[in-house]
Amino acid sequence: MATDAVAVASKPGVRSIGKSLLLTIPMLVWTFLMVGHQLPPERVMRIACLITAIFMASLFFLMMRTRKTYQWRRIYFVALGVLFPIGFIHEVIAMRGTMGIPIEEMIAGRTPFCFLPIPMLILPAALYKTVVFPGSILPGSGMAGGGMAAMVAIWLGMSLVIGKAWCSYACFFGGIEEGVASISRKPIIKKFDTRWRYGPWAVLLAMVLLSLALFDSVYCMWVCPFKAVSEYVAARSIWGMIQNGVFILLFASLVILLPFLTKKRTQCSFLCPFGAFQSLFNKINVFDVKVDQSKCRPCNLCEKACPTLSINQRSAAEGKTLMSCMKCGACVDVCPRDAAVWHIKGTQLGMKPETARLAFLYSAWAMATMFGSGTIIQGLGTILKVFL
Repeated sequence: MATDAVAVASKPGVRSIGKSLLLTIPMLVWTFLMVGHQLPPERVMRIACLITAIFMASLFFLMMRTRKTYQWRRIYFVALGVLFPIGFIHEVIAMRGTMGIPIEEMIAGRTPFCFLPIPMLILPAALYKTVVFPGSILPGSGMAGGGMAAMVAIWLGMSLVIGKAWCSYACFFGGIEEGVASISRKPIIKKFDTRWRYGPWAVLLAMVLLSLALFDSVYCMWVCPFKAVSEYVAARSIWGMIQNGVFILLFASLVILLPFLTKKRTQCSFLCPFGAFQSLFNKINVFDVKVDQSKCRPCNLCEKACPTLSINQRSAAEGKTLMSCMKCGACVDVCPRDAAVWHIKGTQLGMKPETARLAFLYSAWAMATMFGSGTIIQGLGTILKVFL
């Protein structure tokens, strides 16, 4: 007991304001560079850009000051999830008058490209040089402005650098789910059959094979819960109505109800094929989270805190998180003995874990600012236009 008390007492406290500011300056410069190049002519949108830059820089400062990651990252991530549908739906309705996509728009390649079907595009592209997604490959304008090529390039670059942390720093869909999971103070459902963790891999395999066989993005057309808050095929037939019913049912159950009841990201943990695919990048990514066995006293706090069921007693006993770890920092922040630590592969475990955390955060936050700030600006600008 005395040893445990010493370990808890030795946890580093908050940094001084001066040192925290020094650590924040590089990210502050980067933030204003990323937001500054997006400055539009409208006064309202310029205000949205300024608020976004201050918001992102302030959260990074708080991560430096408190040495905590999860609680501040979650504020950004939930804001990303909430503001995405606000900005996106407003733009869709302004351009088309509806969230439904007419089939002729799809054929014309005017569908905004989403990162979720990327794993389903690989085999048809490799084997038949065919892109099974009805969107533009090169940059265009409006909602599809980035095009597939730009989105794939951004996704690949981020995945190589931060691995599955994409799912906790860039996925605006996950932000919706995490926001709902944070509403209730305590989980009502506390136990899960661990076999559910294989669900995303089963869905990934099925979607990859079906997309190859049917030359269609099957996940987008039939399974994606987030079609309920983005856009979907216009319901001009009974099949269209069934599709929309599936989207709404999956969204209501896996993104709203179960996260509220469990305080977990259940859609990410039990369904998302893109998340399963992203797990593979954790194998080649240089950052991970480890458990120092010399400090660990099994208390189960890390397992309870993990939003994606990516650490349990068995993996903690082996000194690691599971392959599905999205590096959100929840387990590190909650551990009372500093047993869960940030780590750079190839370095000694427990050797300057805060240095490893800083290296990861500079990479992850830089990419979050580059990829997410535009979404936050768009959603925030949409809201500000109502009042200004």
